[in-house]
Amino acid sequence: MSDYPTLTRMGIRNPHDIVRYSVQAVNNLDILRIIYQRKKGSVLPDSKRFRFTRSEKLTPGGGIQTSQMVSEVSPILNDALMELSQLVKEERSREKRLEIIKDELKRLEEDHRGRIAVIKSLVDTL
Repeated sequence: MSDYPTLTRMGIRNPHDIVRYSVQAVNNLDILRIIYQRKKGSVLPDSKRFRFTRSEKLTPGGGIQTSQMVSEVSPILNDALMELSQLVKEERSREKRLEIIKDELKRLEEDHRGRIAVIKSLVDTL
């Protein structure tokens, strides 16, 4: 049996390769991004994204307040985050944070370069 059953159910075969993760909320969706430390020359992806839809729940109002809709985080995402926090012992040193920020900027620049190239090719076809 796996030490990380939720991550295994999500298709993560090598949880010990995970170096960090982040969660971003967009509208009614939570996006979990897992970043791996891969060996040089590996064909496996450096990161994976998982999308979790939030469930909506009607909460009863008390007194003058009326009921309202509240979105709840997926229980699978909660379980995955608990396993990830156990797995990833993040250092909070200034150097480590700086390294993470630089890596994120590099990835963002690569994403934008790729998207710009696609848009330019679409313009060229017109």
